[in-house]
This record gives sequence, structure tokens and C-alpha cells, in this order.
Amino acid sequence: MTYPVANPKVIQRARQVLALNPVFLDTETTGTGPTDVIIEVGIVDVEGNALYDKLVNPGRPIPPESSAVNEITDEMVAVADPWPVVWSEIEPILKNRVIGIYNAEFDLRLIRQSNAAHNIHTTISDAQAFCMMKLFAAYYGEWNPRYNGFKSQKLEFAGRLCQLDLANTHHAVDDARLTAALLRYIASR
Repeated sequence: MTYPVANPKVIQRARQVLALNPVFLDTETTGTGPTDVIIEVGIVDVEGNALYDKLVNPGRPIPPESSAVNEITDEMVAVADPWPVVWSEIEPILKNRVIGIYNAEFDLRLIRQSNAAHNIHTTISDAQAFCMMKLFAAYYGEWNPRYNGFKSQKLEFAGRLCQLDLANTHHAVDDARLTAALLRYIASR
């Protein structure tokens, strides 16, 4: 089979989401587990303009394996604001907005975990977010019979396939920009 399949329904859905003027969020974290927290937040508008780009002091050491992926070190976050300050700055940007996230389930979970670590009520609902990873998976169209759904693809692969001139750097604002560009690309097909 030739990929991407590019089902017209997926392209139409991308156009509908784009019309909602979403913002795009990405995070970098101390890891992927149930006690990990956010160490960087990037938010961009639909054109990729940075609305927020900040490191977060997690109040604990960043594991070397996480630093190896996102290149964020303890020294870099030593003077960064803690999560409660960052949350107070990003919450107004995200409130009442449609939020595009590549792997929304992960980033939303890490927002909840970071808030819970500081006894902060999470006011952003899962319903506000749409998952660009799932949208791209449907656009690409490779079926995964094991999970009875479309196979997820990495953001870097999606960007390369669509010939987007943006790198998947594992820095939050750059990955948010790539996610926004991916939605614009699919909607323009």
C-alpha cells in the first residue's frame, strides 16, 4: 500500500480544527512515569509564533536519560521558575482554547502530574485538546491490527514525510511549531 493514504475525511477534520484557531503545546519532562514532571513548556499559535517558551525548575534532579533526550540539564533549570509560577502564566493562554498536542494523552497527564505535585487544581480539560499524533496516524493510514486502530508515528517522521522545514529538536517550542505546521499541511491537502 502507498502511504500516506490521506483520507478526505481526515483532511476535512484538519480543516475544521484549523478553523478553531488552536494553540499548540509541547512539554519536555523528567521522564515518562507516574511521578515525573514538566521541565519545559512551549506554546505557539497556529502560525508557529511563540506564545510561551520557558524552562521549569522541577525541584529535583533531572535523570541523565531524560537529559540525553531533551538536552535539558539541572544547571539549565537551576534558576528557572518552579511549576506553580509557570502554571499561573500558561493557564490564561490555554484557558478556553482548543489545544493541539502531538501525543495529547502524555502531555495532559504530565500537566496533571505537575499540578498534583504542587496541589494545584487542573482547570484545562482533556476535551479542549486534540491529538495531532492520532490525526496524523489517520492521515498516514497504516493500520495496526493489534490495537485495532491506526499506527502512531513519531513527530520527526511526520515532519520529514510532509517535507516540513522544521526539525523535531525535543525542545518544547520547536516541537509545538512542528505540530502546528503539520496541522496546516494536512489541512492544505
